[in-house]
Order: sequence, then C-alpha cells, then structure tokens
Amino acid sequence: MKARIILTLPILVVIIAFCLSGVASAADTGSVTPIVHVVESYSGSLTIGGDIEDSVMDFGFLVPAGEPETRTLTLNVTSTANWQITVSKFQDLTIGGYETHIPSENFTFTSSAGTPDPSGPPTYYSNSEFGTETPVVTNGTASQTCQVNVVYRLEIPADQPEGYYTAPHTYTLIVGQ
Repeated sequence: MKARIILTLPILVVIIAFCLSGVASAADTGSVTPIVHVVESYSGSLTIGGDIEDSVMDFGFLVPAGEPETRTLTLNVTSTANWQITVSKFQDLTIGGYETHIPSENFTFTSSAGTPDPSGPPTYYSNSEFGTETPVVTNGTASQTCQVNVVYRLEIPADQPEGYYTAPHTYTLIVGQ
C-alpha cells in the first residue's frame, strides 16, 4: 500500500501544478487591431451679400400681373477642397405660414459666377425652383474666393391676394464632397 501512495503522490503533484499554472485555463483570449482612417482636413466659408440687409431680401411692394422683379444675392466661397452649395426652403412664399402662397414656379433663381471666369469648373443652375436641398452650385474646386451670384426672379400671379409674403431659405456650403 505504501508503494501505491508513493506512486500516486507524484502524479497528484503534477496534476495540481498543471492546474495552477494556467495552461489548463478555460478562459479564451483574443486580440483587437485598431484601424484608423486619416483624411484631409477640409475647411470652407460662405459669406452672403448683395441685395440683402440683416439677412432679409425685400422685394418691396409689388402688384399682381406686374413686371417680374429680380434681386441678386452674392455668395463668396472660400474652400480648401471641392465644394457645392445647396439651398433649402422651409415653405413657399406665404402669408404667415398659412395656405395663401405664391406658387413655387413664380419664385425661381439662376446661379452664375461673379469671379473667377464664368466658364470655370463649377456647374451653375438656371430657372430653378427653390426646394429641399436644391443645388445652386456643384463641382466647385478649391478656391481662395469664388463669387457666386444668385439672381432671384419673382412674378406675382394676376389673382394673387394682397399680403406680406415671406419664405425663409438656408444656403449650405458642403466642402470635401
């Protein structure tokens, strides 16, 4: 019996040592490889001028079926990468946001270059109705200053009721697209 205990003892010591060493551990291990994409830093700015004062373009007092009125908005763009400009409207020209409105097809714009050369790379749009994310200029390239003229054209229909009409718009410069 003594011989059995002596033989069993070393085997038991090896099993205990093996378990305590962590080799027989049931825990799984894994690794994580972080991936980081570094892109160029883009910057751009948009300043608005032209026939506006305090962010308001006033067409004045117009009569139904009168001559169409135009006003010019000037957008000056500075960009370190390719760019585009969109315009979004929140409503048609309406009286206090109510149903009485001037139809969208009567309030349009045409965009063109002021400087540099109008035949440059940007794409301009003619006789476009203001809408949600309507393009004003696309394919603009990096530029110290690019002047974009946006000419609004407003025609009052013959049956248009009297009132004070407004239509907020937002111009957005998108750089790096």
